[in-house]
Amino acid sequence: MAINRGVRSLGLGLLIGILGIIVSFMPGTSEWEEAIGLGLLFKLRGQHSPPQELVIVSINGETSEQLGLGEEIPDWPRSLHADLIDRLTEAGADVIAMDIFFKKPTRPEMDRRLAEAIKNAGNVILVAYLQQRAVDSGVETLHIENLLPPLEILKQNAVGIAPFVLPKIPVRVSRFWTFNGNDELPSLPSMALQQWVDPEGKIIRQLLAHDDHNDIDAPTNKLFKQLRSEKALSEQLLQSVKKDPPPDLTPAKITALQSLLRLYRGERYPYLNFYGPPGSIVTIPYQSALSGDTDIQMQFREKVVFIGYAGDYQPKQKDGFYTVFTQKTGLDLSGVEIAATAFANLLRNETLTPLSPVGLMLLLLLYGVGIVLLFRYLPGFTGLLLGLCIAAFYLLLVFRLFEQYHLWLPWFVPLALQTPLALILTLTWHYRQMRISRERLRELFGYYLPNDVIDRLAQNQEKAMQQRDTAFGVCLASDAQQYTKLAETLEPEQLQTFLNRYYEVLFTPVRSRGGVVSDVVGDAMLAIWPSTTPDQALAQKACEAALDINLALQHADFEPKLFTRIGLHAGKLVMGHVGAIDHFEYRAVGDMVNTASRIENLNKLLGTAILASRDLVVGLRGIVTRELGEFPVPGRQQPITLFEVAASDITVTPEMRALHVAFAEALALWRQSDKTTACEKFERILQDHPDDGPSAYYIQQYRERRSSRKNPIG
Repeated sequence: MAINRGVRSLGLGLLIGILGIIVSFMPGTSEWEEAIGLGLLFKLRGQHSPPQELVIVSINGETSEQLGLGEEIPDWPRSLHADLIDRLTEAGADVIAMDIFFKKPTRPEMDRRLAEAIKNAGNVILVAYLQQRAVDSGVETLHIENLLPPLEILKQNAVGIAPFVLPKIPVRVSRFWTFNGNDELPSLPSMALQQWVDPEGKIIRQLLAHDDHNDIDAPTNKLFKQLRSEKALSEQLLQSVKKDPPPDLTPAKITALQSLLRLYRGERYPYLNFYGPPGSIVTIPYQSALSGDTDIQMQFREKVVFIGYAGDYQPKQKDGFYTVFTQKTGLDLSGVEIAATAFANLLRNETLTPLSPVGLMLLLLLYGVGIVLLFRYLPGFTGLLLGLCIAAFYLLLVFRLFEQYHLWLPWFVPLALQTPLALILTLTWHYRQMRISRERLRELFGYYLPNDVIDRLAQNQEKAMQQRDTAFGVCLASDAQQYTKLAETLEPEQLQTFLNRYYEVLFTPVRSRGGVVSDVVGDAMLAIWPSTTPDQALAQKACEAALDINLALQHADFEPKLFTRIGLHAGKLVMGHVGAIDHFEYRAVGDMVNTASRIENLNKLLGTAILASRDLVVGLRGIVTRELGEFPVPGRQQPITLFEVAASDITVTPEMRALHVAFAEALALWRQSDKTTACEKFERILQDHPDDGPSAYYIQQYRERRSSRKNPIG
């Protein structure tokens, strides 16, 4: 049974895991995980410190105002850009990446002045524009890419041109290109890293020469392109640098060289690891960089400088992109800030690493199985609380891996889909199993215990065994006449069959009238009608059940038909489990139970079938009773007034009513101490009703008293 339960639990866990995998690979889910999952991780982490090797020179609205220029940069005098490049060169900047597209020529002297500054710097990278066109060939749609370079005179003097493609549509930017297009063109951040680490390819040539490579004399651009196309070669060189780094390089340059080699063998379209909102990377306004201030110039020494639109006041948000750190005011990260972020990610090897498809499937499968097993084997509030703790721990783990190792694990699908679904399904399963268990318990123990007791046992056995229910109740005690003699004449199997049929006759009226069979010993039965407060309706049901039993026994289809005596009484009782060690019985306990049994026993004395106490018969409807007088009961100080429950109004005969009237008159005389006259009336009753036991009882009492007076003791 436990094995089957474990297999089913494992099956449900696998189902939850597979469902998580299916949802994760559905169209649109990756956008949810990116927008909600990745967005939350960035918000939790907050601002992150960028590399110190990086500076942004920003162009914004204040720049145009202070310089007295318009908002359109292409209209600015290009000598101004030349002056900025000269300042940066004098300050010792290692690489200058200009995220400004110089598409059209201006005044020739201005273009020549800028070209001269670019040439003298020898480290300027200019951004190019990658144009994509869709052409219908008649068979299929072809996507043609065309690189639009900047002005030719500027291109010739730059160390390189590179595109930097971002989607200028209302979607969140979360990734960047390291290499663009079918020709694997290095993007602006990639070329900036290449230029900063090994501008002429000398270090790469040394590594290739050390590994006996034949293409060390190839042009630099071809050399770098070969490393990109032959990723195994890039990996080989990377391992070589890790094992035996070039001795003439500083530790910082060795680390940067490893980052460059990872770039060549790495992903083409990695995820950005943003450092924070706009302005997180050190940013110096364009006009301040032009000022020649010594303190400002010191900030450019041996740095990679990106130039472009940035800052709190951008003219018409010309270069803004919606990201996870877009401000509530609407301020976006600019293109140059994203390019600088991409360069910093590549330099530090901090691009986000999502799980591979296989890793993602394995994670979701294991999480689904784990969370289902948790909820299955720890049901209720404990499982729910621990499940929430596990979910919180998983989120914390995802955050720590993101924060410290830049590893991006999904949390939206596991926590927002798999966990609630596992909880709902396991709770449904628990409820179904509990219902089945209760039904089995009720079926198994229903012959011995009331349904509410079975429910309590199913919920908590220990508490159910300790529980004591104090209540008001009506008790019906029965006993069969001449049972002992019958038992002596039957074989045990025959006696068992006979008793089962006999008790079926007794139990049916009790159950149909809402009673509970509390105890069965031999030929004796104890049935109760419990209630939290005194209820006369219970007495009505008990008396009706007693009459039904009497009638059913008369018409039973088994022999011999045992004459059964019944005693009825009402009062307080305790319902609970009675016993010790490993044997308990659920039964009613209290004086009321004992009294009902003793009332039943008085039927032998009075020759009646059904006796009840006074309190029980008060208020009965449709039932004929006869008061029989007061009788002492063992264990009680005061005598009890007993009534015979004779018949229902439907079955009562005129003879019975006449008997009851005559008996009441005789009993009244007896109570008035006119016992002689009373005895004469009882004798006349016996003449008409020779089987009337109560009249015979009083006659016997009268004779015994007269005899005792005639023969006094002593």
